[in-house]
Amino acid sequence: MSSEQETKKLLQFRESMEQRIQELEQEMSNLQTAMAEMDKLIVNTGFRTFTTADKLVKEDEPVQTESNNEAENEEDELSITSKDGTVLGAMQIENHTIIFTPEEPFEFTLDIPPFESFLIERVLDNMRKTDQERSTNGEIDPGEILEYEISDEDGKLVSLTIHNYGGERRLREINSSIRWTFDKMYDKLTQG
Repeated sequence: MSSEQETKKLLQFRESMEQRIQELEQEMSNLQTAMAEMDKLIVNTGFRTFTTADKLVKEDEPVQTESNNEAENEEDELSITSKDGTVLGAMQIENHTIIFTPEEPFEFTLDIPPFESFLIERVLDNMRKTDQERSTNGEIDPGEILEYEISDEDGKLVSLTIHNYGGERRLREINSSIRWTFDKMYDKLTQG
């Protein structure tokens, strides 16, 4: 076989390889889009498992206890754990304020997904927007609008404070969202 024929065959082979690479890149893009859509579905359905009791409580209406003043002054602390049971942080609840503090050994930085894209933008920002609309409509006072503060040191999360979280339903949703978010962040940290 002449060197010209060999060169032609190599060029044809190279061209077919480039075409296959483009096909695989397109397939990867399609799979990533499908995964993103699945994540949206999981987010929209995974945290909204209602019981009959939930349906009887209006959104953001505090659940009646023996004494609302007593409930407002109560302090609660919950551990946030990963699927494998590792404690990722603590969530302290007091006077309509939630303070989430990650466990020390973990380097949870603000740029690890899905902290910003899910927990902040999709959950907390949406809740704040809903509260702002409700305040504009006169349903709640402006002082009851959800606010949050992110405390960090050089990009490492120190704490997340959420003021005016609302009622029990929202508390459960925030708890589930924090748990899901930090479990995903923990997966990213441990997988490298």
